[in-house]
Amino acid sequence: MTVEMVPSPRGRPITVAEFDALPTDTSQRYEIENGLLLVNARPAPPHSRAIQRLLVQLNGQLPSGWEAFAEIEAELSGKSPRRVPDVVVGPVEIDEQARIRSDQIALAVEVASSGESAVRDYSIKAGEYAANRIAHYWVIDLIDAESVGLTIYTLDDDGDYRITPRATDTVHVNEPFPLTIDLNVLTGRRTT
Repeated sequence: MTVEMVPSPRGRPITVAEFDALPTDTSQRYEIENGLLLVNARPAPPHSRAIQRLLVQLNGQLPSGWEAFAEIEAELSGKSPRRVPDVVVGPVEIDEQARIRSDQIALAVEVASSGESAVRDYSIKAGEYAANRIAHYWVIDLIDAESVGLTIYTLDDDGDYRITPRATDTVHVNEPFPLTIDLNVLTGRRTT
């Protein structure tokens, strides 16, 4: 995935108002990171496949009133006020909003498919999501397609993430909802 960080057209950090006024462009993915405009290429097919298959698993298990969404713009506080997590779980009513607020996110998921995205997902975004009190954050690691992994971050009472060691194969969680995720089906070409 190609990532480029650029200042706003005026050569300075971009404001939320300027960001929100950008024209819609579905050929790229735009975020604000540390005040700068972050331009990401659209996810490559393996990344997209993992997102789609994760959505199917999540939406098949979530309780009524909750839904998993792909690439919904999130409204955060701090120096990175606009992020686009690969997957968010939130109340079904967010389909009526321009973006999801951090207080509505039950679970944020990022898919790390390169070394560059892994640094951003495991470190930078983890810090931002913790600062925004997102209680449950997952990083799904596709770097080695033969051993897809899941690292779970859970917010503690001090506002810091407790990190569960990387898991593979099938993972069972109780929070934010009872879920079973088969990591082995997130990659690989469709055969039927």
